[in-house]
Amino acid sequence: MGANMDSIFYVAEPGSFLFKKAGQSVGASGSQQLLLGGRLHVDMATAVNGWVKASTIPDKKSKTRSGFIELSRLSAREQLKVFYTDVGQGDATLIEAEGAIVIIDGGPNRGFSDRLNQRLASLRRADKALGLPARDTLHINAVIISHFDKDHYNGLTRVLNNSDYTFGTIYHNGLPRYGEPADKDLNLGALSPLPDTSKSISTDLRGLDSAQALLDSDELLTADGNLNMFGKFLDAAIKAAGEGRLDDFKLLVKRRVDGPAVILPDTGDDLEFEVLAPLTTTTGGPIRLQAFPDPHDVTATNPHPSPSESHTINGNSVVLRLTYGDMNFLFGGDLNQPAQKYLAARYAGLDGFAADVNKACHHGSSDFDLDYVKAINPHATVFSSGDSGSYDHPLPDAMGAAAKHSQGEIPLVFSTELARETGSGGIKFGHINARSNGHVVVMAQKKEIPSAAKTWYSFALPFAGLFHDDHG
Repeated sequence: MGANMDSIFYVAEPGSFLFKKAGQSVGASGSQQLLLGGRLHVDMATAVNGWVKASTIPDKKSKTRSGFIELSRLSAREQLKVFYTDVGQGDATLIEAEGAIVIIDGGPNRGFSDRLNQRLASLRRADKALGLPARDTLHINAVIISHFDKDHYNGLTRVLNNSDYTFGTIYHNGLPRYGEPADKDLNLGALSPLPDTSKSISTDLRGLDSAQALLDSDELLTADGNLNMFGKFLDAAIKAAGEGRLDDFKLLVKRRVDGPAVILPDTGDDLEFEVLAPLTTTTGGPIRLQAFPDPHDVTATNPHPSPSESHTINGNSVVLRLTYGDMNFLFGGDLNQPAQKYLAARYAGLDGFAADVNKACHHGSSDFDLDYVKAINPHATVFSSGDSGSYDHPLPDAMGAAAKHSQGEIPLVFSTELARETGSGGIKFGHINARSNGHVVVMAQKKEIPSAAKTWYSFALPFAGLFHDDHG
């Protein structure tokens, strides 16, 4: 197949395969599994009776797989791909669709940066295979940091410092992580009382100017006078902006639950990200967020105990609902039980939080509210966690509740940690894939020992069971 004759197409139907010969059906010898959304290079000159010859993009060893596929199973438009990336104990999600790449969180370490570098290398190999000039940089339309806990943002510092990447807007919840010399409430800002005797917290971080002011204030230092982890992240963002690689840096909140939907701009024509949280404590005036207590401290006689640093930063996570065609995906950061109860009260039952796929809050912590879990009512839930003796996520009650309060007879629960495999020498990371054409979602994770014909365990939603056709 000559490179200059090839066209780029994407697999648009679940259950697709490359076959040795045109006209073959599933189960034929030599058939090779394809995931929805996979890129193929198609030689249109070979089209006969609705079948065409196609090849996959080259792998790291420059090897491709070739065969025949029905043209009706392909689209010239890129489909949705959601990579729930295994970064150990943390969250990092890479989202791709036509004309857009969006990142939600970046994990605690270099794992997400390495994954993104691999993705860019793959795209460069694909371009080269078509005789196209290799792309110099990869543009990320938006980066959303749910909150500034290490396991959600620290891995993005390395990405920001890499000149291979350019960025549209970085969005955040406005709560910086002050250093040891700073005199700040909860290490986050300034607390103020609310009429119900609970408290609100200031949002001291806004745009790039306030980021620079925080760096200049010396309030982001460690005890020995160096920039703390958060300061290093802000420094990387400011340098990326100075190099022309970052367009903007914005506080992201919702002020009115009864107002117009807050939709992220500039994420392509096919992706709609609605901002559901954090909610401001008032609809006008200074932007302040609710301060949350540890739920273990709440009693009937003391419904509003002193707020907790961890519950306030986690409870004000950015919450996004992604709509792609008819399908919805929810991303809730590290929301905890008091925050979920607060959202339920503000949203009168969490209308609008339902989703086909849910990224479980807080890695599978027991700190959740059952009514929140019920309101999402997904077909599939993804837990992102790693081996850490101090957390032990995901915990059995979180997984059990997710499964019980999902749609369908056989709901799906995925775990990046459980999908990881270390027995064959070297770690195969437990990345969980969600793929969609706008009408159906396919969830997939890699087989521990892939065969030539099948690399993935693949589940179309709603999943009716492996043998459901035999019981019709």
